[in-house]
Amino acid sequence: MICELCGREIDRPLTVYIEGSKLTVGPECSRFGDAHNGGKAEEGSRIVIEERLQRRERRMRGRDVYATSTVDLAEDYPQRIKEARRKRGWDQDALGAKLNEKKSVVTKLESGNMVPSDKLVKKLERTLGIELMEKTATAAPSGSGSQNRGLTLGDMIKTEKK
Repeated sequence: MICELCGREIDRPLTVYIEGSKLTVGPECSRFGDAHNGGKAEEGSRIVIEERLQRRERRMRGRDVYATSTVDLAEDYPQRIKEARRKRGWDQDALGAKLNEKKSVVTKLESGNMVPSDKLVKKLERTLGIELMEKTATAAPSGSGSQNRGLTLGDMIKTEKK
């Protein structure tokens, strides 16, 4: 038999646990592991595997793309930012300093020329104490399609009558 750790031929194989793995080794390599782990390595690895499988299942779970409401950036976010800043008596430089952003970013946000990232939205909401994200209802797709055959691209397109 061959030692699984060093590869030498062995006369007396021993089963040891090294770093959570069960190996068959010779007497010289057995000093690197525990002879009696009491099944702890197997129990620990089972727990880790179960946790990974649960996380994977949550990740792979399907989402309803036709959900009745979503959270989007408010259309009037420039006005909300400007009003909240003025209520606090800050100028654009002061708000930029509190957000750790440049004054030009604040100027672009207040003029509506820049759409803030999710990270910046959270910083603005926390700093100014306002809500920039709001729930919006999505319209259920309506069309002339049959309920049995499902939704088609033609059902999604809104046609104009002239």
